[in-house]
Amino acid sequence: MEYLDYLFSPRSIAIIGATDKKEKVGYAIFKNIVEGGYKGKIYPVNKRLDYLEGYRVYRSVLDIEDSIDLAIISIPIQYVPELFEQLGRKRVKTAVVISAGGKETGEKGKQIEEAIKERAKKYRIRFLGPNCLGFVNTLIDLNANFGLDKPLKGKTAFISQSGALFTAIMDWALREKIGFSYAVSIGNMADLTFGDIIEYLGKKEEVDTILLYMESLTDPEKFANVSRKISQKKPIIVAKAGRSESGQKAAVSHTGAIAGKDFLYSALFKRCGIVRSDNVLQLFDLTEAFSKQPVPEGNRFVVVTNAGGPGVMAADQFDKWNVKPVSLSEETIERLNKLLPRVWSHNNPVDIIGDAPPERYRKTLEILFEAPEIDGIICILTPQFMTKPYETAVQFYEVSKGKKKPFYPVLLGGEKLEKAKLFLEEHNIPVFETPEEAVDSMFLSYSYTYRKRLVAEDILEKSRGKNYKTVKHIIDKNLNEDNILLTEFETKKILSAYGIPVNDTYNTISVDEAVNVVRNIGFPVVMKINSPDILHKSEAGGVITGIKDIDSVKKSFEKILQNAKKYKPDAKIEGIIVEKQVSGDFELIIGSSFDKLFKQYIMFGMGGTMVEFFKDVSFDFPPLSKVAAKELIASTRIYRLLKSGFRDKKPVEINGLIDILMNVSDLLIDFPQIEELDINPLLAKENKFYAVDGRIKLRRFEGKNTILGGVN
Repeated sequence: MEYLDYLFSPRSIAIIGATDKKEKVGYAIFKNIVEGGYKGKIYPVNKRLDYLEGYRVYRSVLDIEDSIDLAIISIPIQYVPELFEQLGRKRVKTAVVISAGGKETGEKGKQIEEAIKERAKKYRIRFLGPNCLGFVNTLIDLNANFGLDKPLKGKTAFISQSGALFTAIMDWALREKIGFSYAVSIGNMADLTFGDIIEYLGKKEEVDTILLYMESLTDPEKFANVSRKISQKKPIIVAKAGRSESGQKAAVSHTGAIAGKDFLYSALFKRCGIVRSDNVLQLFDLTEAFSKQPVPEGNRFVVVTNAGGPGVMAADQFDKWNVKPVSLSEETIERLNKLLPRVWSHNNPVDIIGDAPPERYRKTLEILFEAPEIDGIICILTPQFMTKPYETAVQFYEVSKGKKKPFYPVLLGGEKLEKAKLFLEEHNIPVFETPEEAVDSMFLSYSYTYRKRLVAEDILEKSRGKNYKTVKHIIDKNLNEDNILLTEFETKKILSAYGIPVNDTYNTISVDEAVNVVRNIGFPVVMKINSPDILHKSEAGGVITGIKDIDSVKKSFEKILQNAKKYKPDAKIEGIIVEKQVSGDFELIIGSSFDKLFKQYIMFGMGGTMVEFFKDVSFDFPPLSKVAAKELIASTRIYRLLKSGFRDKKPVEINGLIDILMNVSDLLIDFPQIEELDINPLLAKENKFYAVDGRIKLRRFEGKNTILGGVN
């Protein structure tokens, strides 16, 4: 018996705070457990009652003669720490703390919650909550919550951080006839977290899909490790609240300024093979899609419609996913020509004309289900004069029954379609309100297949040869001198030591030295201020490009010094950098920053001075495998230009970029002292790459380096 079996499949339950007052939470929990059909032993606990609806009531949990697997607690939270002392003496194994008033209420509540955790740890009691609604296990008819009616039985599991969303989604599921095996409200996650519950439910044969409503994570490392494994076996779908980022702290690097928490959540979900819905409505749609239809194996989808406009709306939505509706094969078109009116669309979307009877829908769908070039079908029905919605819905069911390709009907209308909608819902076929909803759900469903493959292929290669000692010397020297901002010159030394290509770069402290460097490396050159106190050199007038003669070298040296002193009189000037001017077709950025929750992360995207304006960037976590690095690149808009070229700009060798990203990943793994890193721009031209500017900020680091991008 797993330890959490005592929580979710208890043989005995003590309900502490059970009451005869029907408006109280304690009564609702007691009533739901009793009326839900739970077969185990039930022990109400209340100091003022002797009996409750035929059940003996105990003054204290210590008075119960039997052993207790689960205590459900609904008393004021200030009394809960002392109660855990009693639970410990009674050797109660698990608990659900319904009581609100923990850390969500402020410092006093936080202290109470900490006291509960201390006593739970002392007695090895695992618990849900506080500030939760409880849970449901339909497999044993246990409805141990106070917020909802008993759900239908099914193979979907739901874990919610919000009590309101917990009841809303379960209520919606009753209407849509979607069943659940488990539904868990986890509240403040003082002990059991998303990772713990996913790990437990992921092993259950009675669970084939896991839904999450999430507001925050407390243990992203465990969540990542568990989710990566479970998502290989069954879909995990998340609706994550809090996309906007208010009051974000100022950061030294472009990376830190661009990355909000939500970007990092999305990156983590993607790396773990989790499907993210945009909102709760989409979570509803995906719940239906995953529970009622096969998951698409590819992204070649066809749209069938009896009206041109909705078909166009569906096709337009494909653009959001950067995919065009699949072209029909000659064989499929020939078969449809023999069936459909001469004026049918002869393309995808397949417009079968407004007078389409049920039989025409059925025969069209039969052809498309058999077409090897199609991975899924979106079928739109509008209530026109000749339409027979109910009869058509029956044909939808008959033709899609037992098929391995997903079938998403869109019933676009109102009252005339109600009977048809009801029929499809009763026969386990999802019904979508709009073409856009169906298209989004189809692509999100496919994203599970795609990400599952990525996770399976996410295999880390052995680290290539690096000059570890050079980097360690630079970092140790600066930290020993309490200097956390490295100069560009030092940064480039570090990058070069880890196989990240840089242009020829030299630090000079006099005009004569600068002239000698230029005579060795040749023109043209760039000259820059070298100061840890001047972060954005161009803004300070600290960069001069296109220098082509010795006289300009001398003048530029003096001008840069003057500009720097004017910009920041107290800036520490370590010299003037002279570097070979190189050109590239594309300006890219590679960066890293450190987040208190997610630790180190990596950013890639379009670079240059407008990086914070365009925000064409993507995020991931080290270590990066080849698969993860390629996906990081492919998740940006600029990827299409890098891959195909643009006008006079030739395609870039993507494998070279992948190697650079993996080297950056190795650097971050080896040196968690790097708090922020910016390479901007990284110039790219065909198979040539140059980090022409860079910045590293250090931090003092002790302890374990948390790694979220765990690979197989």
